[in-house]
Amino acid sequence: MNNPLLLKIKISQLMPYKIHPRACYLAVTAALILPVSSAYAALDKFQPYVTTKVQRDTNLFRTDNNREDDTIGYLGGGIKTDLKVSRQHLLVDAEAETAKYDNFDKLDHTRLKGRAVWAWQVGNLWSGDLGTRYERSLRSFTQTTIRQKDMRTTKIGYFEAGYQIHPDWRLVGGVNFNTVDYQKQTRLERDFTSGQLEVQYRNTLNTRVGIRAKHTDYNLQETVIGSVKTDNDYKEDEISAVFYWEGSAKSKLKARFGYTEQSFNELKDRDYKGSTGRLTYRWIATGKTRLDLSVWRETSSLRSEVTDYVLTKGISISPAWSITRLVSLNGSLSYTNDDFKARNNILAILGGQRRDDDIYLASIYTTWKPRRQIDLSLGYSWTKRDSSINGLDYTNNRVEAKAKYSF
Repeated sequence: MNNPLLLKIKISQLMPYKIHPRACYLAVTAALILPVSSAYAALDKFQPYVTTKVQRDTNLFRTDNNREDDTIGYLGGGIKTDLKVSRQHLLVDAEAETAKYDNFDKLDHTRLKGRAVWAWQVGNLWSGDLGTRYERSLRSFTQTTIRQKDMRTTKIGYFEAGYQIHPDWRLVGGVNFNTVDYQKQTRLERDFTSGQLEVQYRNTLNTRVGIRAKHTDYNLQETVIGSVKTDNDYKEDEISAVFYWEGSAKSKLKARFGYTEQSFNELKDRDYKGSTGRLTYRWIATGKTRLDLSVWRETSSLRSEVTDYVLTKGISISPAWSITRLVSLNGSLSYTNDDFKARNNILAILGGQRRDDDIYLASIYTTWKPRRQIDLSLGYSWTKRDSSINGLDYTNNRVEAKAKYSF
């Protein structure tokens, strides 16, 4: 009898996935030991689509002076699927998009993105996700002054499992394998593996509280700091209290408050010990309006574009308004402070200049759905960076128009 799970395995093999065989072996083994009749299979979603987009960028290379603008045209397509097999869900999404630049045609590229996920459930006590993700995209110019096409490839494999040990208690754990490769700037390449475990308690008011422990090993390329070749590998340990609250159908809160410690193999002055956390609140004021609020203090590698870490703090407010059944309006305001703490600690010893960035962002966009298969959107965003380093300030304006047709 045919096993629909094997369909997902074959599709995932079409994706350029090489680095996480452990996750693949788990998926194949599960498919073989879980006999499922095709009579129980139902294709909940099979949605191919095509998109086209035009974008006007007033400061393509994010420079303080000699700003150069460009108009970029995009053409792409993809597919979203959800196959339900008994109590399992198999999701396979894939997307490809080509970008053509009017002035800087050397930056023309094709972006690829895909994922394959098995949302599994065994009995009434076990559930989780087993999946892989892949993305190949153009590196941004926010952290580099080199005007070259540099494609970044990110590969992720992960396994998450939850076990209901008691009607009020749940145990959640997972492992994550990541690799980031660059076409040009190979010094930024890295791979890291993380594992976490969380214990949750849920009360009758649909509130969950818990404790989370997470450990991550980062392996990066060696770099030269002060004419000395330096090992950039480090470990990160985090212990946090987590809180999930649904006060009503209109209010939801998710929070994490904890302590993070990072330890480098060399140049220990880069180590970090301190508080971290994130709070996200959603308020659905009416049936047509919504407000999202986020506040955070976290360590970050700025999408893998720095070789150590940045301590980032910020706040964002994102309102949304469904003007009619077919028209909606969304906006966002945010402020972020990036303290290049690891680098600054070394530069303080070497007598270099400290880097500290303030980033302001405002955006607004509207969407219109004139037909069931058609989505149209028009948006504008403004970004400003004030840096303590001369020459790293920039201001950018971007206008974007997009159309999507779903079959």
